[in-house]
Amino acid sequence: MKSLRKLRPYLQGQTPLIVLALFLALASAFFKLSIPFLTGRCIDQMRNGDFHIEHFLYWMGGCLILGSLFRYGFDFVTSIIAQRAMKQIRDHLFAQLMEVPVSFLDRKQAGDLLVRLISDVETVQTGLITGAGALFEGIMQALITLGFMLYLHWMLALLVLLLTPISVIVSRFVSKRNSSYFKAQNKALGSLSQATLETLENIEAIHSYGLEEQKEETFDSLNSEYKKSSFKALFAASWINPSTRLVNNTIYAGVIILGACLCLFPASFAFTGVTFTVGALSAFLTYSYQYMTPFNEVADASSELLYASAALNRIDEVLSAEKDVDEGSKAIEGEINHLEAKDIFFSYDGVKEILHDISFEAKKGQKIALVGTTGCGKTTLINLLLRFYDPQEGHFSLNGESTFDHPKADLRSHLGMVLQETWLKSGTIKENIAYGKPDASEEEIIEAAKKAHADSFIRRLEKGYDTELSSGTLLSSGERQLLCVARILLLAPELVILDEATSSIDLRTELLLAKAFDELMKGKTSIVVAHRLSTIRNADVILVMEEGRIVERGSFKELLSKGGTFASLYQAQLA
Repeated sequence: MKSLRKLRPYLQGQTPLIVLALFLALASAFFKLSIPFLTGRCIDQMRNGDFHIEHFLYWMGGCLILGSLFRYGFDFVTSIIAQRAMKQIRDHLFAQLMEVPVSFLDRKQAGDLLVRLISDVETVQTGLITGAGALFEGIMQALITLGFMLYLHWMLALLVLLLTPISVIVSRFVSKRNSSYFKAQNKALGSLSQATLETLENIEAIHSYGLEEQKEETFDSLNSEYKKSSFKALFAASWINPSTRLVNNTIYAGVIILGACLCLFPASFAFTGVTFTVGALSAFLTYSYQYMTPFNEVADASSELLYASAALNRIDEVLSAEKDVDEGSKAIEGEINHLEAKDIFFSYDGVKEILHDISFEAKKGQKIALVGTTGCGKTTLINLLLRFYDPQEGHFSLNGESTFDHPKADLRSHLGMVLQETWLKSGTIKENIAYGKPDASEEEIIEAAKKAHADSFIRRLEKGYDTELSSGTLLSSGERQLLCVARILLLAPELVILDEATSSIDLRTELLLAKAFDELMKGKTSIVVAHRLSTIRNADVILVMEEGRIVERGSFKELLSKGGTFASLYQAQLA
């Protein structure tokens, strides 16, 4: 199958194991296929009145045992090959997900990517083991069987050899038209997984809005779609086996007829130069069936192979995606004393403009506030500064040098951001605070927690800083946000970005955090995205955004006195 050639890079370095697998398949097939030949000799010997066949039975028993042992070894080795290959694929796939641009991840559903990383890789592994086992042993079996058949009677062997391609053609004809069904099945599974993941992550909101029945209906609809696509795929694949078996049985019938004629009318076939006995016919019938068995086994495994092929194509879609462009090569030297955004234009899709001619600057120690209604482009501007996306025109510069000139990892190491949405990993509270600085000492972690006013609630927990978290389920949203704030306090970056960082915190805690942030941001540049305008009274410059443009800029008092957009927003919040 053409798509399975994509597995070749992951089989490199396993040549000795592959050679060993081929040898084991050859040995297994040889000993197993020696039994019909010995059986034929037994029949001919008994037909001549000699019933002393004990030695033949011993040989056949030995061949059976050896064939089984070599087959076990073959299965074991192919499993090792497949496991190693799948580990490489999964490692490569995960590494690729870490390197693709954020825009690629935004276009994909998280559940679908999870299916590709886990389920699709498992599917490829199953197909690889099944398909490789059937193919490797089938090739060996077909070659050895053909050798025995040529030894017994060349004309019958030629008949089988000439008719066998019909079975292959029929199998390929049916398989080629079935790949689209398996692709649709995988796509439906991705949608179902995404819907399930989304529901489980937002179960509290679903219960609070009473949407259980609606979510059940959505799941049932997607599950029904998956059932339909699975039925079509399996039904289409089920045609392969009967089709090939029909052809193979027709060939088998032809061998029986011609073989019987060779035995009954030897004089008519004297030109062949071969004496054909009843024992030879018995052995040949077994061999003709064995010769066609590999094609039947491949047909049986065709559904797994097709499914694996579709899964591999989905994996390859991620593996072949363009990596995030990082043309920067110049390290940032010294501290960041000056930040500037110059003539920035940006659109996600190249059609709808999100940011239009954005320009501003911030000197060391200044606090810049971004305000505006939802969707005005505040968070997008932060994404551009962090280079999750790049503008179509314009750029940011640090100390007079474009951020395009600096490696992204170096750029982000100088920036620290607290998001509106909190994220905690599975692990202890201590590990979560030290997420950006794993080598931090316990004293540094506790000091950061104290500055974030998180130390008191942490110590009230049964195990304190060693409390295990699972996505923060033991904590309130405000407490989770405090831990995220402690992270940035621990890192103490040169440029601090707060994207609605206090949105989930009560007013009392917010006032305490404001003091901590003031201490943190002394002598540092900071950008604060805020909806509550009362929290940015001490900002040096407030940028008021509207529909992707900066419509006003100035201090808190200056903007209020103008009576413009900022004043309207402020009055609306007081109402």
